[in-house]
Amino acid sequence: MFDFMSFHKAIDVVLVITIIQMIPMLVMAWSAVVALYGGTKKRMISGPECMKKTNHFAVIVCAHNEETSLPYLLHSIEKQNYPKDKYHVYLMADHCTDGTAAIGQNLDFVTVYEREDGPTNGKGDVLKWGLEKIFSEDTNHEIDAIAVFDADNVAKEDFLWEMNLKLNDGNQIVQGNRLGGQPYRSIVTKWYTIYWAAYTTCFSYVREKLGLSVFLTGTGFAVDALILRQEGWHTETITEDVEFSIQNIEKGRRVAFCYDAVCYDEQPYQVGVMFNQLARWTTGGYQVLNRHFKGMISKKNPIRKAQRWDTLMLLLMGPCSWISAIISLINAWIMLWNLPLIYSLPAALFGLVGTIALYLGILFSTGFNQIRRRRIGVIPFLTFPFFLLVYMLCSVKTCFFPTKKWKTIKHEALDAPQD
Repeated sequence: MFDFMSFHKAIDVVLVITIIQMIPMLVMAWSAVVALYGGTKKRMISGPECMKKTNHFAVIVCAHNEETSLPYLLHSIEKQNYPKDKYHVYLMADHCTDGTAAIGQNLDFVTVYEREDGPTNGKGDVLKWGLEKIFSEDTNHEIDAIAVFDADNVAKEDFLWEMNLKLNDGNQIVQGNRLGGQPYRSIVTKWYTIYWAAYTTCFSYVREKLGLSVFLTGTGFAVDALILRQEGWHTETITEDVEFSIQNIEKGRRVAFCYDAVCYDEQPYQVGVMFNQLARWTTGGYQVLNRHFKGMISKKNPIRKAQRWDTLMLLLMGPCSWISAIISLINAWIMLWNLPLIYSLPAALFGLVGTIALYLGILFSTGFNQIRRRRIGVIPFLTFPFFLLVYMLCSVKTCFFPTKKWKTIKHEALDAPQD
């Protein structure tokens, strides 16, 4: 189609397409600027006044047939260096057909709620149901905060203590530092390990230092009980974590990030399961974007402008990444067929700079989170762009063919998930 295009016409077409491409590229540029600027800021340290109160935590664990992985989480919660009378576990055994409920029933610090009716559309429904039961029994309002884990997690022994400090510092919603569990099990878990290290460092940690809001990432977070007692949990998308984050950001609240509150989350180790999970994430991203786009651009929104636009940029990153990639492929095709190779040099240099920045970012992030890079190996690092490509392709697919049903991911914790 373009092999007969004149030189000058090809130049004009390339310039027009490049200008169009700059629009979605601004989204990625925003995130890069935030990461670089946030990286230069000093970390905010909690003051001594944060030690004065010891919050009473209700630790919620949502579980569906998790008898294999659940014991590791409960053991890590039992071993918390936090006053034992200041936290209690509530196990939400959701439509379980195995021994999940029995595991919790054998432990004094665990109360088991068995959910046998209602939809199975994801964790949002379980949280709504479980919180209503907990608060109906907490008539004296003894519970100060709610901490949420998935059954395949393992929490570091100081997780609750670090969350306590962060809540006492005036934060109402706090996301912990979620890192990949069983990080060296397969090349897929190694990709996830790299991804979560980069996400928590280059997205969450830098925004915390800038005073911007982060997103909840599904597990390892805590919320002031007053918010949930008064407003409940009302999410409808299949990414209830991001939706809850946006709901509260629109109300003028900030989701804080606690780097020192570490929990390990077991990751998929099979390619097929990885596709299913990424498709769910991207579908949920579109659902949240569709519901909250107007709210994010509204000047009536009570949050400050920088926070509003940063949140919008994060929501737009998924679709803008693949739109920009498609435009780049079209532009490259035109240049290769109609222009001397020298004209492709700027685009090639730009791509090279982007690739170098990516690898510097993931190398720094994995080192910053004390991940043993030698055990990850060279091949997972070199092929990590393939993981990002799959993520992008899932975003393209779910834009037109969204995931309609929650697909349960089976966990097989062969040993402690962080090993």
